[in-house]
Amino acid sequence: MQNAAALVTRAQQGDPTAFGELYEEYSPLVFRFLRRRVDGSDEVVEDLTEDVFVKVYEKLDRYVERGLPFTAWLYRIAHNHLVDYLRSRPRYTAHSLDDVAEVAERHAPAAYGRVLDQQSLEPALARLTPEQRQAVEYRFLEGPSVAETASAMARSEEAVKKLQARALANLRRHLAPSMPTTRSRVAAPSLMLTQAVA
Repeated sequence: MQNAAALVTRAQQGDPTAFGELYEEYSPLVFRFLRRRVDGSDEVVEDLTEDVFVKVYEKLDRYVERGLPFTAWLYRIAHNHLVDYLRSRPRYTAHSLDDVAEVAERHAPAAYGRVLDQQSLEPALARLTPEQRQAVEYRFLEGPSVAETASAMARSEEAVKKLQARALANLRRHLAPSMPTTRSRVAAPSLMLTQAVA
């Protein structure tokens, strides 16, 4: 697979195959990003994912590589589209991590149900501020760098580091009694969160 910069350049020059390759490579990332944040059917999340890539296609000629990976720009578009979608809907309750456990992860063979005790994790995450929760989800469940997270959240890297530190301190307080003793069953993205909290 060519790197994203080469594919973006080809797509900007009008190569439809290159945009198709970008879609094939990055749509699963966008789907997982949205699935964790949308309380709805997979069909709704698939529609949102397609909407994001319509916006990516429309804005691709304005994309300029500024030292951050393509995914940072992509996550920013996905985040903004998600905010617009959620604002257009009536208020709803936050979804349970039980729903997320059903999503297939390419690099994570275990379901979230086996990561941390879900009855402990969801209440602990709910105690974080929305910004802290977002920082933790980006960094440890999505896996991008601090720079990518900062770009996606439209904040400075220093602000993301502070949010992350406060969030992890809060999670440590709330999860300390219920941390799993066996880590061999922990899925890759959440292993990062588990290790950070421990």
